[in-house]
Amino acid sequence: MAFRDVLNIEVAAGNGGDGSMSFHRAKYMEKGGPDGGHGGRGGSIVLRAIEGVESLERLVGRRKFKAPNGAYGEGRLRQGADGEDIFIDVPVGTTAFDEDTGKVIADLVRVGQEKVIARGGFGGRGNSTFTSSTRQAPRFAELGTPGQKRRVRLELRLIADVGLVGYPNAGKSSLLAALSRANPAIADYPFTTLSPILGVVDRVDERGAALDERFTLADIPGIIEGASEGKGLGLEFLRHISRTRLLVYVLDVTRDPVEELRQLQAELRAYDPTLLDQVALIALNKVELVEADLAQMVEDELAEFGLPVLRVSARAGMGLPELREAIFQMLPDRELWAQNNALEIEADTVREEPLSVVFREDPPLKGPGIVGTGAPERVWEVHGGGFEERIVRFSRYLEDAAEYLGNLFKRQGLYNALKKAGAREGDTVEIGTFRFEYFDEDSDTE
Repeated sequence: MAFRDVLNIEVAAGNGGDGSMSFHRAKYMEKGGPDGGHGGRGGSIVLRAIEGVESLERLVGRRKFKAPNGAYGEGRLRQGADGEDIFIDVPVGTTAFDEDTGKVIADLVRVGQEKVIARGGFGGRGNSTFTSSTRQAPRFAELGTPGQKRRVRLELRLIADVGLVGYPNAGKSSLLAALSRANPAIADYPFTTLSPILGVVDRVDERGAALDERFTLADIPGIIEGASEGKGLGLEFLRHISRTRLLVYVLDVTRDPVEELRQLQAELRAYDPTLLDQVALIALNKVELVEADLAQMVEDELAEFGLPVLRVSARAGMGLPELREAIFQMLPDRELWAQNNALEIEADTVREEPLSVVFREDPPLKGPGIVGTGAPERVWEVHGGGFEERIVRFSRYLEDAAEYLGNLFKRQGLYNALKKAGAREGDTVEIGTFRFEYFDEDSDTE
């Protein structure tokens, strides 16, 4: 199966079911009371992190996900069934971004972790809810709200404790194989590693017995100059480095390790400057191929970077116990690291736009059949405050719900805001596509 670490999908949660407008009917009971039940909640779209999946490839072929709507409410106070939630199983380490805002909406770093990325609509309330001392038989109900729709970009960032970073042929795959139980393809040509490979490294005692400590090691595919600009394979996999707690720069002592490290850090800085703040060390590889004096000279030159340098040979097994122990000693605490590097997740709340009232003067109507032009129409546009959302939920029953909405709007300060803005009796009030006439009257509230 091919490795895929970026995938764009579209998700649509289910709409909430409409509330029922119903009255009780029974033998010998000509006029029963309102008994409309509530609509069901729409199904949500949920990301779920699971084990055994190492790529987003399994989702290819299905780019759109739609959850069921909630069922309508019914008479006799029967509530509509909720729509079933749809779960999208993804690898641990998957981050979800809202394509339109660019904000992080989910970051799954533990097996079993779940996050709603598109919330189902709320069910509407049945007419039984709207009874009062003055409204014994409400002939209206509430409609369900639409489910959330989103275009989402999924990015897989491998969860590994340590990342091996280096240019092609630096010996990263050989080092991974020598330190861990992984068996990567190893050959003497660039880009042998076409996808990140994970291995597990156990801590051992002086006798070689495994202790109850381990870390995961990731072989990040070889970076080339210009990787942060999309050249080679680097850009596709640089994102995986951001998940590691410690970086190991793997340098080939037979080349120009000082210049290579300088270029590697330049690529990391160009992609994400914070990567250079991570704990790191240098594994100077292939030391079996040079004299000890040359290896020492290179090590002295690398001192300018301020990082520990360990001479190793993945092929000959030289320096591997010391490298393994140095990594264990330097690894930051997992919980503390996670707290300091947690991504900022977009709050899963609906931010209600504040109420504002805008005056607009429409020109008088003109055209064939219109007698006289009259005066311009005074119109007040209402924005925010949740009023448009509320009135939409009664659009099917606006005439019957007018009294209820009028009282509701008065309690929530709409009429007071219009009056302060200078609205006059007979002016038109516009809420979205709905229009009604303003009247200045201190009517009784419920």
